[in-house]
Amino acid sequence: MPDPDDLEGPSPRAPRSGATAVRPSGNGIVGGRAGSNRSSGNGTGGNGTGGNGAGGNSTGGNGRHGDADGLPSLPAQPRRPPGPSTKPALVVLGLALFLFGLAFVLELASGSQSRPAPSPSSVATASGAGTQAVPARPLLSQIVSDGQPPDDLLDALALPKGAADVPGSAVDQGIESYDESIDFEVPASQQVVITFFRAQLPFEHWKLLSQGSAPKVAGAYQILAQHPASDGLEWELGVTVDPTLFVSNPVQGSTAPGATTGTTHFTLRLFSQSDDD
Repeated sequence: MPDPDDLEGPSPRAPRSGATAVRPSGNGIVGGRAGSNRSSGNGTGGNGTGGNGAGGNSTGGNGRHGDADGLPSLPAQPRRPPGPSTKPALVVLGLALFLFGLAFVLELASGSQSRPAPSPSSVATASGAGTQAVPARPLLSQIVSDGQPPDDLLDALALPKGAADVPGSAVDQGIESYDESIDFEVPASQQVVITFFRAQLPFEHWKLLSQGSAPKVAGAYQILAQHPASDGLEWELGVTVDPTLFVSNPVQGSTAPGATTGTTHFTLRLFSQSDDD
């Protein structure tokens, strides 16, 4: 009779695939389906190492460090610290620099325009003038103010050599925007002065408008001429030549008459003509 220990008992039944392995646990039944949710689900550990017991969803969810597909997420953009924006201040600063530069350029342009040009040291004498011409501009300083008359107009004026301005003779006539006169004296006869201006003015591109006896001064001769200037205005010049004043200079220590000299007084009057005149 065979020994009972030698008899083969029934073979232990292998657990079926998908069966639930059960073992005691202090918090309940630990485990789950063997081989099911242990490494699957939405992250490492599925729904936990022990079902809803120990571990729970501590390492589950949507992955350890990523999205549902396991891709690394982009780093968050740093946020601007709270406070006022600097953009308005930069706009104001740029505008201020632009205005400063514009003012500097305009100042340079204005300075170059207002700076008087040097007066010519000599001028050409017209044929038939009879007397040498000299620049009139240095002798017209009494009637020059704030750039009026323009330099180019003053440079178009010449006087007979020897002419000198009479101090304090400048008069503002006050009729036009500019209307001033000044007196001169020259050691020459009236006819010499008349001949000079009748030849020299057209030579300097003055247009003769009229000439003849002065209406208000007995024996005087008047010439009226016109010339454009750089300020866009038409300027008119009136030359009034008085009769010559002759003076006899007796010889010292003698009763005999001396040499007779003549001095002629003449007046220059400059005034501007606007477009409305």
